[in-house]
Amino acid sequence: MLKELAVMKEKEVFRIVPRPVGKNVVKSKWVYANKYNDKGHIVARKARLVAKGFMQILGEDYDETYTSVTRLESIRLVCAIATSLGLRLWQVDFVSAFLNSKNTFEIYMEQLPGFDKGGDKVWLLLKTLYGTM
Repeated sequence: MLKELAVMKEKEVFRIVPRPVGKNVVKSKWVYANKYNDKGHIVARKARLVAKGFMQILGEDYDETYTSVTRLESIRLVCAIATSLGLRLWQVDFVSAFLNSKNTFEIYMEQLPGFDKGGDKVWLLLKTLYGTM
């Protein structure tokens, strides 16, 4: 968890500010996952901080949502066209894609338990986190 917080500080994901009056403040939680090898042994343990985006208010914290979804038929069609033309396909995955995107709204989030930085302060998210809209 300390490594993830260090990455978020390095990427300037948040700034600690006094709790705003009359503004929505969302909560967060840690999501843990084990990564396994082909033999079923744990090779890595991962932690990710996510915002509880369902607490956001339309018009105050966000104005629209978007999720890119691809139908299986579309993927099959692209593969068929690439094969017929003798093309190569590759996949790209952006590590920490959320931590690299700018936030267009003022989203405030509670500080993490155990990592409180004194007083009644919250995080002002400068970049998006998983779970934010």
